Amino acid sequence: MSKLKILLMSPLFLLLGNKIHAQHLWYENETETENITFTRTVDGTFTTDETNPDVSGININTTSSKFVRNADVNRGFTYFDLFTPLTTASKYTITLKAYTDVATSDLSSEPNRLRIYLRNTTTGDFKQITKKFTIGQAWEEFSFVFDKADFTTEGLGSGGYNQLDIGYGNGQESTSTITYYIDQIHGSIPQIPLEEVLKGSWGGRFYIRAGEDLDDYVDNRGYDYIAGAQEIADSYPTMGHVITNATNNANSQLWTLRTNPNVDTVMGATGSVVDEEFVPSLANEQIIIDVIDIFKNSGKKVILYVNTQSPANRATAAGAVAWNNYVDTYFAGDGHAAWMNYCEGYIKRFTEIGVDGYWFDSFGSYNINNSLGANDVASTTEQKAEFVAMIRNAAPNAIITTNIDKDSFVDENGDLILVDTDGVDELVGVDGTGDDPNRDYAIIKMTATNPWSDLTAGHITPLGQGAPPNSWAYEEFTVTDIEESSISIYEENSKQTLKHLFLPIRSTWSSERSDLMFDDEQAYRFAKRITDAGGSVTFSNTTATDGTTSEDEVEILTFIDQQFAINADATVYVRPEGAFLVGEDQNLSIETSLKDDLPLRAFPNPVKDVFSLTKEVASGVLYNALGAKSYQFNNQYKNIDISNLSVGLYLLQVNYKDGRKEHLKLLKE
Repeated sequence: MSKLKILLMSPLFLLLGNKIHAQHLWYENETETENITFTRTVDGTFTTDETNPDVSGININTTSSKFVRNADVNRGFTYFDLFTPLTTASKYTITLKAYTDVATSDLSSEPNRLRIYLRNTTTGDFKQITKKFTIGQAWEEFSFVFDKADFTTEGLGSGGYNQLDIGYGNGQESTSTITYYIDQIHGSIPQIPLEEVLKGSWGGRFYIRAGEDLDDYVDNRGYDYIAGAQEIADSYPTMGHVITNATNNANSQLWTLRTNPNVDTVMGATGSVVDEEFVPSLANEQIIIDVIDIFKNSGKKVILYVNTQSPANRATAAGAVAWNNYVDTYFAGDGHAAWMNYCEGYIKRFTEIGVDGYWFDSFGSYNINNSLGANDVASTTEQKAEFVAMIRNAAPNAIITTNIDKDSFVDENGDLILVDTDGVDELVGVDGTGDDPNRDYAIIKMTATNPWSDLTAGHITPLGQGAPPNSWAYEEFTVTDIEESSISIYEENSKQTLKHLFLPIRSTWSSERSDLMFDDEQAYRFAKRITDAGGSVTFSNTTATDGTTSEDEVEILTFIDQQFAINADATVYVRPEGAFLVGEDQNLSIETSLKDDLPLRAFPNPVKDVFSLTKEVASGVLYNALGAKSYQFNNQYKNIDISNLSVGLYLLQVNYKDGRKEHLKLLKE
């Protein structure tokens, strides 16, 4: 009998399980879930954080969003952008809870419709479904089911259906304002803001050569990139992403794929190439396809490096001639149009393979048309915007970062904060007479510097300026800044950008022959602090002479992975002895060396058990979220143990010996 019950009930549980699994929360006021973005209204006013008018029914959230439709109109709209447009003909279900202030008895005479539109804002294609309120002044749940046949080929193309519109009483007039509340919008596919795709992720680098170089490294030098990719996939299960290659480093003409459908179309023949130098053999183009497949099957996000300079810049003389002839013959000399079309063909293929994003290098010097002067900022900015728009159209769900501009930490006067020395070993200069003044370097700050990037490129202060990739100043400033907020906002359009730090694991980029800079504990401390704060970090490990990761780097990556697997605490950062900023008194110990005008910080933050402060203080008090005093300490600023405190957000007040007070937030995990 019990077996029969199980058999009878199983389909029900399967159905329920599928329904729950298939629906993803897109929008909810109380939890601040905004996986779709509100953009504008028509004929009404939209507000958030409004008191729920009825918590006794199916929506017990204390707050929700409200739309007040204007009087003497026959429609009202709120518009939301989808982070993940609908590009495949399939069944999509959207559910939401809604409330109208119209009484049930008046629903037959007052606006009672609720309508959902899915729209492609590029082509104008849309599909709408209308439902009606059956009860007034109470929450009601609505389900809008869009069938596969509802979507047009045109609408699914050109970026897909990228907008959700909610219509209130459309086609029905009212002489008075009508109030609606909406909450808990769910959809069939996840809608994750692109800047959150790598949130809390640590990753590595897998440099694959491209073009004719790929043939040389595989056919002549014996590189086994498949084995190298499989090693990473098998060895580091906690690694969340890998940056590999679409083009060679610093060489935009060399691609890892050979076949480009756009080039075939332009040149009018299958298998057309601009120049054999630019592409690998057909057999070797399968390498990047297999590598991507290996990483994807291991659950890792795949980001591709793309150099964005003109292919003619670093090609051989014959290759440059071939590219310029291609531009003149098929694009009337418009190098920008030719390059966009060229890249689009490859991006389309990579999108089909399942690539998650792109890291665009040299984007600050993007100037494909030779006719543009170096100072023609407006034209080059327009080109960059068109290039990114092309990528967004060819790969709507891909995350993008552009290596353009940098930001560094400044003091209260706006002057750069510079590192004088990195420690005892650096106190002797290159001439043996003392500290080298040319080693003073700025401290990189992860800031949104453009309106296009979903995460910061992460490049550190240039190594040639004397900045080591594992600089103590990055731990003290850059990482601490990420801990304070993992998101940077580009002011011109409020574009949110995830803070991502890209760290060479050796003293030079992508060279296994240079000195190893990170040790196990330090590398894990960087990664742990950044990812705990919700930021992202990538170690630029190198590829040894057989196509696998260098052995000394394997040791470090293995340690990081093992520590993440057990969620181990990181060691506490302590500034190295003999490390100073420019202007600090080198005769003082670390306990008194930090200038008062530098910011007070707690690290790590969030903290599990023990934290330290970047300044010496006389005393400190921690207050919990209710304002109650939870912990107090005196004459201590290092290794403050709060392991006995409850998890939550605390306000830390510190008191200095001169009577000054300062406050900061501390999150206890």
